[in-house]
Amino acid sequence: MQEKRYSRFFRHAIFWLIWIGTTQMVVYVMAGVIDLISIVTNYLPSIAWFYLCCLFLLSGIFANKKKRITRLVYILTLFPVFHVIRVLLIVYFYGLEIKTDLIINREYVAISMSYFMQYTIFAVGYSYFVYSLERQKRIQELELNNRQLEIQQLHTEFNFLKAQINPHFLYNTLNTLFSHAQYYSEELANNILKLSEIMRYSIEGLDKDNGMVNLKNEIHYLHNLIDIHQLRFSNELQIDFTVTGPVGDFKIPPLVFITFVENALKYGELKNRNHPLIIRLDATPEKVYFYCQNRKKKKVIEKSSGIGIQNVLRRLDVSYKGKYDVVTSNEEEFYTLELTLYV
Repeated sequence: MQEKRYSRFFRHAIFWLIWIGTTQMVVYVMAGVIDLISIVTNYLPSIAWFYLCCLFLLSGIFANKKKRITRLVYILTLFPVFHVIRVLLIVYFYGLEIKTDLIINREYVAISMSYFMQYTIFAVGYSYFVYSLERQKRIQELELNNRQLEIQQLHTEFNFLKAQINPHFLYNTLNTLFSHAQYYSEELANNILKLSEIMRYSIEGLDKDNGMVNLKNEIHYLHNLIDIHQLRFSNELQIDFTVTGPVGDFKIPPLVFITFVENALKYGELKNRNHPLIIRLDATPEKVYFYCQNRKKKKVIEKSSGIGIQNVLRRLDVSYKGKYDVVTSNEEEFYTLELTLYV
Protein backbone atom coordinates (compact mmCIF):
# COMPACT_ATOMS: atom_id res chain seq x y z
CA MET A 1 0.00 0.00 0.00
CA GLN A 2 2.78 2.41 0.93
CA GLU A 3 4.74 1.47 -2.21
CA LYS A 4 1.70 2.29 -4.36
CA ARG A 5 1.42 5.66 -2.63
CA TYR A 6 5.07 6.49 -3.33
CA SER A 7 4.70 5.32 -6.92
CA ARG A 8 1.66 7.55 -7.45
CA PHE A 9 3.45 10.52 -5.90
CA PHE A 10 6.46 9.93 -8.15
CA ARG A 11 4.29 9.74 -11.29
CA HIS A 12 2.46 12.94 -10.40
CA ALA A 13 5.73 14.75 -9.67
CA ILE A 14 7.19 13.66 -13.02
CA PHE A 15 4.04 14.84 -14.83
CA TRP A 16 4.11 18.29 -13.24
CA LEU A 17 7.81 18.71 -13.96
CA ILE A 18 7.23 17.83 -17.61
CA TRP A 19 4.15 20.07 -17.78
CA ILE A 20 5.84 23.10 -16.22
CA GLY A 21 9.03 22.52 -18.21
CA THR A 22 7.10 22.33 -21.50
CA THR A 23 5.08 25.48 -20.86
CA GLN A 24 8.18 27.42 -19.81
CA MET A 25 9.96 26.35 -22.96
CA VAL A 26 7.10 27.86 -24.95
CA VAL A 27 7.35 31.08 -22.89
CA TYR A 28 11.10 31.19 -23.43
CA VAL A 29 10.73 30.79 -27.20
CA MET A 30 8.11 33.55 -27.31
CA ALA A 31 9.60 36.03 -24.77
CA GLY A 32 13.23 34.96 -24.53
CA VAL A 33 13.17 34.87 -20.73
CA ILE A 34 12.04 32.59 -17.89
CA ASP A 35 10.69 34.18 -14.73
CA LEU A 36 11.20 31.67 -11.91
CA ILE A 37 9.09 33.68 -9.49
CA SER A 38 6.15 33.56 -11.88
CA ILE A 39 6.42 29.76 -11.80
CA VAL A 40 5.81 29.86 -8.06
CA THR A 41 3.05 32.48 -8.17
CA ASN A 42 1.19 30.86 -11.05
CA TYR A 43 1.74 27.10 -10.77
CA LEU A 44 1.92 26.64 -6.99
CA PRO A 45 -1.65 27.87 -6.30
CA SER A 46 -2.91 26.23 -9.52
CA ILE A 47 -1.54 22.78 -8.66
CA ALA A 48 -2.76 23.12 -5.07
CA TRP A 49 -6.21 24.05 -6.44
CA PHE A 50 -6.11 21.01 -8.74
CA TYR A 51 -5.57 18.57 -5.84
CA LEU A 52 -8.10 20.38 -3.63
CA CYS A 53 -10.70 19.79 -6.34
CA CYS A 54 -9.70 16.16 -7.00
CA LEU A 55 -9.45 15.05 -3.39
CA PHE A 56 -12.35 16.96 -1.84
CA LEU A 57 -14.49 19.24 -4.00
CA LEU A 58 -15.10 16.74 -6.81
CA SER A 59 -15.18 13.61 -4.63
CA GLY A 60 -18.23 11.48 -5.49
CA ILE A 61 -19.59 14.04 -7.96
CA PHE A 62 -19.86 11.57 -10.87
CA ALA A 63 -21.48 8.81 -8.84
CA ASN A 64 -24.20 11.15 -7.51
CA LYS A 65 -25.98 13.23 -10.15
CA LYS A 66 -27.69 15.40 -7.55
CA LYS A 67 -24.34 16.75 -6.35
CA ARG A 68 -22.99 17.82 -9.74
CA ILE A 69 -24.62 21.21 -10.31
CA THR A 70 -24.45 22.41 -6.68
CA ARG A 71 -20.83 21.27 -6.32
CA LEU A 72 -19.74 22.95 -9.58
CA VAL A 73 -21.45 26.20 -8.57
CA TYR A 74 -19.69 26.01 -5.21
CA ILE A 75 -16.34 25.48 -6.94
CA LEU A 76 -16.84 28.56 -9.13
CA THR A 77 -17.64 30.72 -6.11
CA LEU A 78 -14.17 29.94 -4.74
CA PHE A 79 -12.45 31.84 -7.57
CA PRO A 80 -12.05 35.04 -5.47
CA VAL A 81 -10.15 33.02 -2.82
CA PHE A 82 -7.86 31.56 -5.48
CA HIS A 83 -7.27 35.03 -6.98
CA VAL A 84 -6.46 36.65 -3.61
CA ILE A 85 -3.99 33.87 -2.72
CA ARG A 86 -2.25 34.29 -6.07
CA VAL A 87 -2.02 38.09 -5.65
CA LEU A 88 -0.62 37.66 -2.12
CA LEU A 89 2.10 35.39 -3.51
CA ILE A 90 2.96 38.00 -6.14
CA VAL A 91 3.14 40.72 -3.47
CA TYR A 92 5.34 38.55 -1.25
CA PHE A 93 7.85 37.35 -3.88
CA TYR A 94 8.08 40.65 -5.78
CA GLY A 95 8.17 42.78 -2.63
CA LEU A 96 5.15 44.88 -3.57
CA GLU A 97 2.81 46.75 -1.28
CA ILE A 98 -0.63 45.28 -0.68
CA LYS A 99 -3.14 47.49 -2.45
CA THR A 100 -6.72 47.06 -3.48
CA ASP A 101 -5.74 48.05 -7.00
CA LEU A 102 -3.66 44.87 -7.31
CA ILE A 103 -6.62 42.68 -6.44
CA ILE A 104 -9.00 44.35 -8.88
CA ASN A 105 -6.37 44.76 -11.59
CA ARG A 106 -7.87 43.47 -14.84
CA GLU A 107 -4.67 41.81 -16.00
CA TYR A 108 -4.20 39.99 -12.69
CA VAL A 109 -7.86 38.96 -12.62
CA ALA A 110 -7.68 37.69 -16.22
CA ILE A 111 -4.52 35.64 -15.55
CA SER A 112 -6.02 34.22 -12.33
CA MET A 113 -9.22 33.36 -14.15
CA SER A 114 -7.20 31.64 -16.90
CA TYR A 115 -5.27 29.45 -14.45
CA PHE A 116 -8.38 28.83 -12.30
CA MET A 117 -10.53 27.63 -15.23
CA GLN A 118 -7.68 25.66 -16.81
CA TYR A 119 -6.85 23.68 -13.67
CA THR A 120 -10.49 23.26 -12.73
CA ILE A 121 -11.05 21.63 -16.13
CA PHE A 122 -7.93 19.51 -15.54
CA ALA A 123 -9.32 18.41 -12.17
CA VAL A 124 -12.73 17.54 -13.63
CA GLY A 125 -11.13 15.54 -16.43
CA TYR A 126 -8.72 13.73 -14.11
CA SER A 127 -11.48 12.96 -11.58
CA TYR A 128 -13.71 11.56 -14.31
CA PHE A 129 -10.82 9.49 -15.64
CA VAL A 130 -10.18 8.00 -12.17
CA TYR A 131 -13.92 7.44 -11.64
CA SER A 132 -14.17 5.64 -15.02
CA LEU A 133 -11.22 3.37 -14.18
CA GLU A 134 -12.66 2.48 -10.78
CA ARG A 135 -16.11 1.91 -12.27
CA GLN A 136 -14.66 -0.32 -14.98
CA LYS A 137 -12.70 -2.24 -12.34
CA ARG A 138 -15.88 -2.77 -10.30
CA ILE A 139 -17.73 -3.96 -13.42
CA GLN A 140 -14.94 -6.43 -14.21
CA GLU A 141 -14.98 -7.70 -10.61
CA LEU A 142 -18.76 -8.16 -10.78
CA GLU A 143 -18.45 -10.00 -14.09
CA LEU A 144 -15.73 -12.21 -12.61
CA ASN A 145 -17.89 -12.91 -9.55
CA ASN A 146 -20.85 -13.71 -11.80
CA ARG A 147 -18.73 -16.11 -13.86
CA GLN A 148 -17.51 -17.80 -10.69
CA LEU A 149 -21.10 -18.08 -9.47
CA GLU A 150 -22.14 -19.58 -12.80
CA ILE A 151 -19.31 -22.12 -12.60
CA GLN A 152 -20.21 -22.90 -9.00
CA GLN A 153 -23.86 -23.33 -9.98
CA LEU A 154 -22.87 -25.72 -12.77
CA HIS A 155 -20.81 -27.76 -10.29
CA THR A 156 -23.73 -27.76 -7.87
CA GLU A 157 -26.15 -28.91 -10.55
CA PHE A 158 -23.70 -31.59 -11.65
CA ASN A 159 -23.21 -32.82 -8.08
CA PHE A 160 -26.98 -32.77 -7.60
CA LEU A 161 -27.44 -34.95 -10.68
CA LYS A 162 -24.81 -37.36 -9.39
CA ALA A 163 -26.53 -37.40 -6.01
CA GLN A 164 -29.81 -38.25 -7.73
CA ILE A 165 -28.31 -41.07 -9.79
CA ASN A 166 -26.17 -42.76 -7.12
CA PRO A 167 -28.81 -43.05 -4.34
CA HIS A 168 -31.38 -44.52 -6.73
CA PHE A 169 -28.81 -47.04 -7.91
CA LEU A 170 -27.93 -47.96 -4.32
CA TYR A 171 -31.61 -48.13 -3.36
CA ASN A 172 -32.38 -50.58 -6.16
CA THR A 173 -29.25 -52.58 -5.35
CA LEU A 174 -30.26 -52.84 -1.66
CA ASN A 175 -33.68 -54.13 -2.65
CA THR A 176 -32.00 -56.82 -4.74
CA LEU A 177 -29.71 -57.75 -1.84
CA PHE A 178 -32.71 -57.87 0.51
CA SER A 179 -34.54 -60.36 -1.71
CA HIS A 180 -31.48 -62.66 -1.76
CA ALA A 181 -30.60 -62.22 1.94
CA GLN A 182 -33.99 -63.52 3.04
CA TYR A 183 -32.87 -67.06 2.15
CA TYR A 184 -29.76 -66.86 4.39
CA SER A 185 -30.40 -64.57 7.39
CA GLU A 186 -33.63 -62.90 8.45
CA GLU A 187 -31.73 -60.45 10.67
CA LEU A 188 -29.42 -59.47 7.81
CA ALA A 189 -32.37 -59.09 5.45
CA ASN A 190 -34.25 -56.88 7.92
CA ASN A 191 -31.28 -54.58 8.34
CA ILE A 192 -30.78 -54.35 4.57
CA LEU A 193 -34.45 -53.37 4.36
CA LYS A 194 -33.94 -50.72 7.02
CA LEU A 195 -30.95 -49.33 5.15
CA SER A 196 -33.02 -49.34 1.96
CA GLU A 197 -35.78 -47.40 3.74
CA ILE A 198 -33.26 -44.82 4.98
CA MET A 199 -31.95 -44.47 1.43
CA ARG A 200 -35.47 -43.95 0.08
CA TYR A 201 -36.20 -41.48 2.88
CA SER A 202 -33.10 -39.45 1.98
CA ILE A 203 -34.19 -39.32 -1.68
CA GLU A 204 -37.92 -38.72 -1.36
CA GLY A 205 -37.78 -36.50 1.73
CA LEU A 206 -36.30 -33.60 -0.25
CA ASP A 207 -39.15 -33.66 -2.77
CA LYS A 208 -42.17 -33.67 -0.43
CA ASP A 209 -43.83 -30.75 1.40
CA ASN A 210 -41.22 -28.18 0.34
CA GLY A 211 -38.41 -30.39 1.56
CA MET A 212 -39.91 -30.88 5.04
CA VAL A 213 -40.79 -34.18 6.73
CA ASN A 214 -42.69 -35.16 9.83
CA LEU A 215 -40.48 -35.39 12.93
CA LYS A 216 -42.06 -38.76 13.69
CA ASN A 217 -40.64 -40.15 10.43
CA GLU A 218 -37.18 -38.79 11.23
CA ILE A 219 -37.28 -40.59 14.59
CA HIS A 220 -38.42 -43.83 12.93
CA TYR A 221 -35.47 -43.83 10.53
CA LEU A 222 -33.17 -42.77 13.34
CA HIS A 223 -34.09 -46.01 15.10
CA ASN A 224 -33.34 -47.87 11.87
CA LEU A 225 -29.89 -46.27 11.71
CA ILE A 226 -29.14 -47.31 15.28
CA ASP A 227 -30.34 -50.89 14.60
CA ILE A 228 -28.02 -51.16 11.59
CA HIS A 229 -25.03 -50.04 13.67
CA GLN A 230 -26.00 -52.43 16.46
CA LEU A 231 -25.89 -55.30 13.95
CA ARG A 232 -22.49 -54.12 12.77
CA PHE A 233 -21.10 -54.19 16.33
CA SER A 234 -22.99 -57.29 17.56
CA ASN A 235 -25.37 -55.23 19.75
CA GLU A 236 -22.48 -54.02 21.91
CA LEU A 237 -23.17 -50.29 21.44
CA GLN A 238 -24.39 -48.52 24.58
CA ILE A 239 -27.07 -46.05 23.48
CA ASP A 240 -29.52 -44.18 25.68
CA PHE A 241 -32.20 -42.81 23.33
CA THR A 242 -35.25 -41.04 24.77
CA VAL A 243 -38.10 -39.25 22.96
CA THR A 244 -40.75 -37.19 24.75
CA GLY A 245 -43.57 -34.90 23.68
CA PRO A 246 -45.91 -34.65 20.65
CA VAL A 247 -43.32 -35.36 17.96
CA GLY A 248 -45.98 -35.90 15.29
CA ASP A 249 -46.88 -32.19 15.28
CA PHE A 250 -43.61 -30.91 13.81
CA LYS A 251 -42.07 -30.62 10.34
CA ILE A 252 -38.29 -30.54 9.90
CA PRO A 253 -35.79 -30.83 7.04
CA PRO A 254 -34.96 -34.54 6.51
CA LEU A 255 -31.79 -36.14 7.90
CA VAL A 256 -31.13 -33.35 10.43
CA PHE A 257 -31.00 -35.48 13.56
CA ILE A 258 -29.85 -38.53 11.62
CA THR A 259 -26.74 -36.65 10.47
CA PHE A 260 -25.84 -35.65 14.02
CA VAL A 261 -26.37 -39.15 15.40
CA GLU A 262 -24.47 -40.74 12.51
CA ASN A 263 -21.55 -38.43 13.33
CA ALA A 264 -21.66 -39.61 16.96
CA LEU A 265 -21.83 -43.27 15.90
CA LYS A 266 -18.83 -42.82 13.63
CA TYR A 267 -16.50 -40.90 15.96
CA GLY A 268 -17.76 -41.95 19.39
CA GLU A 269 -16.50 -44.62 21.79
CA LEU A 270 -19.85 -46.30 22.48
CA LYS A 271 -19.05 -49.68 24.10
CA ASN A 272 -18.56 -48.38 27.65
CA ARG A 273 -21.66 -48.90 29.81
CA ASN A 274 -20.68 -45.99 32.03
CA HIS A 275 -20.48 -43.58 29.08
CA PRO A 276 -23.23 -44.44 26.59
CA LEU A 277 -24.26 -42.35 23.62
CA ILE A 278 -26.99 -40.11 25.05
CA ILE A 279 -29.72 -38.92 22.69
CA ARG A 280 -32.59 -36.79 23.98
CA LEU A 281 -35.39 -35.46 21.84
CA ASP A 282 -38.09 -33.42 23.54
CA ALA A 283 -41.00 -31.77 21.73
CA THR A 284 -43.19 -29.05 23.25
CA PRO A 285 -45.76 -26.74 21.59
CA GLU A 286 -43.10 -24.00 21.36
CA LYS A 287 -39.95 -25.89 20.35
CA VAL A 288 -38.11 -29.12 19.62
CA TYR A 289 -35.00 -29.74 21.71
CA PHE A 290 -32.34 -32.25 20.60
CA TYR A 291 -29.38 -33.31 22.74
CA CYS A 292 -26.58 -35.66 21.68
CA GLN A 293 -23.46 -36.47 23.69
CA ASN A 294 -20.82 -39.10 22.99
CA ARG A 295 -17.49 -40.06 24.43
CA LYS A 296 -14.79 -39.46 21.85
CA LYS A 297 -12.56 -42.17 20.48
CA LYS A 298 -8.95 -41.89 21.60
CA LYS A 299 -7.66 -42.81 18.15
CA VAL A 300 -9.58 -41.56 15.14
CA ILE A 301 -8.47 -43.10 11.86
CA GLU A 302 -10.54 -40.78 9.69
CA LYS A 303 -10.92 -37.15 10.75
CA SER A 304 -14.28 -35.48 10.30
CA SER A 305 -14.52 -33.04 7.38
CA GLY A 306 -17.58 -31.37 8.90
CA ILE A 307 -19.28 -31.22 5.50
CA GLY A 308 -22.36 -33.16 6.62
CA ILE A 309 -23.00 -30.94 9.65
CA GLN A 310 -22.34 -27.77 7.62
CA ASN A 311 -24.87 -28.96 5.07
CA VAL A 312 -27.44 -29.48 7.82
CA LEU A 313 -26.84 -25.98 9.19
CA ARG A 314 -27.24 -24.47 5.71
CA ARG A 315 -30.57 -26.26 5.30
CA LEU A 316 -31.66 -25.05 8.73
CA ASP A 317 -30.78 -21.51 7.65
CA VAL A 318 -33.28 -21.88 4.82
CA SER A 319 -36.07 -23.57 6.82
CA TYR A 320 -35.54 -22.08 10.30
CA LYS A 321 -33.61 -18.86 9.65
CA GLY A 322 -33.40 -16.97 12.94
CA LYS A 323 -35.51 -19.64 14.65
CA TYR A 324 -32.95 -22.18 15.77
CA ASP A 325 -29.97 -22.38 18.12
CA VAL A 326 -26.98 -24.72 17.92
CA VAL A 327 -24.59 -25.15 20.83
CA THR A 328 -21.59 -27.48 20.65
CA SER A 329 -19.06 -28.43 23.29
CA ASN A 330 -15.87 -30.16 22.15
CA GLU A 331 -14.20 -31.22 25.38
CA GLU A 332 -11.18 -33.44 25.75
CA GLU A 333 -13.26 -36.56 26.46
CA PHE A 334 -16.80 -35.72 25.32
CA TYR A 335 -18.49 -34.06 22.37
CA THR A 336 -21.92 -32.54 22.96
CA LEU A 337 -24.37 -31.00 20.51
CA GLU A 338 -27.61 -29.23 21.39
CA LEU A 339 -30.11 -28.09 18.77
CA THR A 340 -33.30 -26.13 19.49
CA LEU A 341 -35.89 -25.53 16.77
CA TYR A 342 -38.49 -22.87 17.56
CA VAL A 343 -42.01 -22.99 16.13
